[in-house]
Amino acid sequence: MASSTKRTQTIKATDFLHPKFWGIWLGLGMLKVLSWLPYSTKFSAGRALGKLMFWFAPKRRKIALANIQIAFPEKSPHQQTDLLKAHFSSLGISIIEMAIVWFGDHKHNHQNAFERGLVAFIGQENLQAAQAQGKGVLILAPHFTTLEVTGLFVSFLTNYHAVYRPHDNPLMDYLIAKGRSIQFDNGETVEPVSNGNTRKMLKVLRAGDSMTFLPDQRYRAKGSISVPFFEKPCPSNPATSKIAKLTGCAVVPTFTRRIETDNKVHYEVEFLPALTDFPSGDDAADTLRLHQLYEHAIRQAPEQYLWVHNRWDLKL
Repeated sequence: MASSTKRTQTIKATDFLHPKFWGIWLGLGMLKVLSWLPYSTKFSAGRALGKLMFWFAPKRRKIALANIQIAFPEKSPHQQTDLLKAHFSSLGISIIEMAIVWFGDHKHNHQNAFERGLVAFIGQENLQAAQAQGKGVLILAPHFTTLEVTGLFVSFLTNYHAVYRPHDNPLMDYLIAKGRSIQFDNGETVEPVSNGNTRKMLKVLRAGDSMTFLPDQRYRAKGSISVPFFEKPCPSNPATSKIAKLTGCAVVPTFTRRIETDNKVHYEVEFLPALTDFPSGDDAADTLRLHQLYEHAIRQAPEQYLWVHNRWDLKL
């Protein structure tokens, strides 16, 4: 897979002014406006966006419902629909969180990041202990709707490299890479690493640095394996085991929960202890072990997992 840098080098900056990109620029402008909203208003706007998405994205709604039915067969149809609506509300809030991450104060002054006091860290010592080994740390962060803020919150604690999937649209790819770039307190600006740039990923970990990684989505490329997720087999990526084997890095599962109380939103970021006996030499067993960790975290806040992704490669 071509890296973001190589792709954007094939076009000039002025090419982004072409009318085919105007819709993206309009969306970016709307995101910027959302970032200016008062904090008390931001999340109400996000919930409203979620309702609009529920009604105007029927394909994604269909995928999400099918996924929820697989993951929670014990729920009644009414309960599944309620969870579906709650998920779209969470998706709407994730757009607000993207606006915060892309345009927040941390872009200019990381030490005074936007609403920094609204996050609590659990198990921070687990991350620190893994880093103290000096062999690199893979911060495993599955695809929850809190994905964008997870990267920001982790940056409060440590410098790290983020791995992302380059977008097929060159302007979107540029904007995502720029939006997820972080200037740390030491003045270092770190850009995300393409998930196709395996050499860079291994180099980061072998140097003893930390890197976030999101391996939980559907994977149909070479090396894909079928592993149960919520007891239903799905095409999965064994890359976590392979990277750990090649680098000797520690693997620290990390989960962010968005908590809403009295119309206020705050967050918890939990770092589990680094996985022991990992990799085991059995990629399927390792991946199943990770899936079970994800399932446990999902059940704590089921509406916050990214159900609109076709995880089981369903033919809908």
